[in-house]
Amino acid sequence: MTESPRQRATVRERFDAFVQPTLNGLPNRRVVLVPLGVLLGLLIVLVGLGITGSSTGYLNQFVSTAPDDRAIVGSPQSIRSDEWFVQSTWAVSQEEQGLPVRNESFPGGMDATVQHDLPALDWSLVLRPHLWGFLFLPLDNAMALKWWLPGFSLIAAVYLFSVTMLPRRPVTSTFLALGFFFAPFFQWWYLTITLFPPAWALLLMSTVVWLVRGASRTGQITMVALTAYGAAAVGTTIYAPFIIAATWPALAFVLGFVFTRDSMPGASLRDRLWRLRWLAVAAVAAVAVLGVWLATRWETIESFTSTVYPGERLQPVGDSSLTDFHSLMAGVFSRGLEGQNGVPLGGNASEASTFLLPGLFLVVPFIWLIVRRLRAKNGVDWLAVALLGVGVLFAAYMFVPGWDALSHLLLLDRTTPGRLRMGFGILSLVMMVVVAARIDELKKFDRGRIVPIWVPIGATALAFGSTALVAAWLYSVGSPLVTIWTWVPVFLLVLACVAAFSIGRPLAGATAFLVASVFCGATVNPIYRGVYDLNETDLVAAMERIDRGGEATWVGIGETPIPTVALVESGLHSYNGFQSSPSDEMWEQIDPDGDVEYVWNRLANVSWSAGTGAPSPTNPAPDQIHMTFDSCDAFAQENVDLVLSESPLQQDCVQLVETVREGPSTYRIYEVLPN
Repeated sequence: MTESPRQRATVRERFDAFVQPTLNGLPNRRVVLVPLGVLLGLLIVLVGLGITGSSTGYLNQFVSTAPDDRAIVGSPQSIRSDEWFVQSTWAVSQEEQGLPVRNESFPGGMDATVQHDLPALDWSLVLRPHLWGFLFLPLDNAMALKWWLPGFSLIAAVYLFSVTMLPRRPVTSTFLALGFFFAPFFQWWYLTITLFPPAWALLLMSTVVWLVRGASRTGQITMVALTAYGAAAVGTTIYAPFIIAATWPALAFVLGFVFTRDSMPGASLRDRLWRLRWLAVAAVAAVAVLGVWLATRWETIESFTSTVYPGERLQPVGDSSLTDFHSLMAGVFSRGLEGQNGVPLGGNASEASTFLLPGLFLVVPFIWLIVRRLRAKNGVDWLAVALLGVGVLFAAYMFVPGWDALSHLLLLDRTTPGRLRMGFGILSLVMMVVVAARIDELKKFDRGRIVPIWVPIGATALAFGSTALVAAWLYSVGSPLVTIWTWVPVFLLVLACVAAFSIGRPLAGATAFLVASVFCGATVNPIYRGVYDLNETDLVAAMERIDRGGEATWVGIGETPIPTVALVESGLHSYNGFQSSPSDEMWEQIDPDGDVEYVWNRLANVSWSAGTGAPSPTNPAPDQIHMTFDSCDAFAQENVDLVLSESPLQQDCVQLVETVREGPSTYRIYEVLPN
């Protein structure tokens, strides 16, 4: 039975009443709170079930012959070692040790409040809400909150920004939020340091709109408080490349919005600036809190920034290659990244990942809107100008040399072309929303065809040409990415998205954007139950039984991650693990004269193999420190008590204590004997 025109009209009227904006043009309470409430409910369900997207299940193959019963859908990504090998492993270690401020796995310990996004019983935990679950939840549920809260914060921030600008379009805003969340870049780099900065940037934009347009006092206080809190929280991530990339589009939006005359009709520029006074006060408070956080752990931060790698790197302007351009614009080919390990777009799938960037091609309708406004003598659309300007700034940073001093002043030299893709992704999203808002405003006064036909044609042609350039390059280098035809439907969806936004059909455009993003990014990470914890294995049980009441010090030897992960997660003292910065005590024992400091003074994983003589550190990769272990050498005799090895250790100064069979692998525990 089909609906009659009268029934359809009634449904439309009810929807219009539901989304009716406030008098100052902001979304009403229902439009804001109902979708965010649904999102909160979903978060509670996922945390309650202990569901994550962790790739820690990668470890199962080394210690079990059975399928991983924690895996629900999908497969772990070995390339996501930043998650499964570093952050999750150290988080389990913190849980095992009782959430100390200083993790004692390495000799000399490691500050647990700065790097690796770790829970610790420190006042700064207030600024890390995704880690609060470790205070009162079982490990799997705490890891679920750690996994989902940053991502859901991003979804909420995108939705709030979009519906703030498009108060009658909650469905469009929902689709945009979900589409942005599933961007291949976020899925391949799914970490707090990649999710919180864009969430905060979008929250800042929303807050400025709410303040300028005169939201209710409760709304203003809430938005200002959240923005200030978010600024301090993002600051504690201390990863400048992503923070800077996210901040510049936000600053462009804020300046453009405030200086555009009709952002708040009837209010002068002075009035609009005055309405931001409490945001300025909150910013000072956020900076003060962040300053206290920095001051109370400055020694750790200074140690990290003084490393050989990554150190305090400054990027010269105009240093990007043609490959960098192709990688930036290759979003439609994202589905094939896993199979090709990102090659030739990057060194691996994560480094090759980017965004679908339909908003960048809306430069054509942006220019048309600017010119139309000037011809109508309505003043300059500074918002559109500012957004185009930051796009030009980003492009100049990548491809125009010779202005390093200015780049340094703008802090752009502290990011990299690969990390700047986040800035382009945010800019693309904001441009989509702003174009939709501007055309919606025009439709209030003209129900006919408003946008000239050349505008969508020009925008779509730009999108077509950009992808054609990337496809031609991929074909010329013989990449299978261009012959894996799954990119074609994504390409068509991006073209449809660009065309739809160009003609003022944002719901259709957002739908195409969502479908394309889900297709490209939704299957990157698995659906997993909790975290794979080696503390539940017979191996760690044997290690803890043999350990001398927590006083022994270990070395782990092997070709797989298991010796290192087992030692770190168990909380036993060892010389294995991914160090954020070197422990003075540990490296004083290994290299007392500092002869090879350039090798070990870095953010890197410390691993061992059997050898002869002194440890002899080497760097197989910039973030790897490999050493040799000789049980009869002075270092081992003075500092090492027990050894965990994947293979028999043929050395005179060790004695086999126990052999542990774990799935397909055999592990041997040795005691170091006097020489």
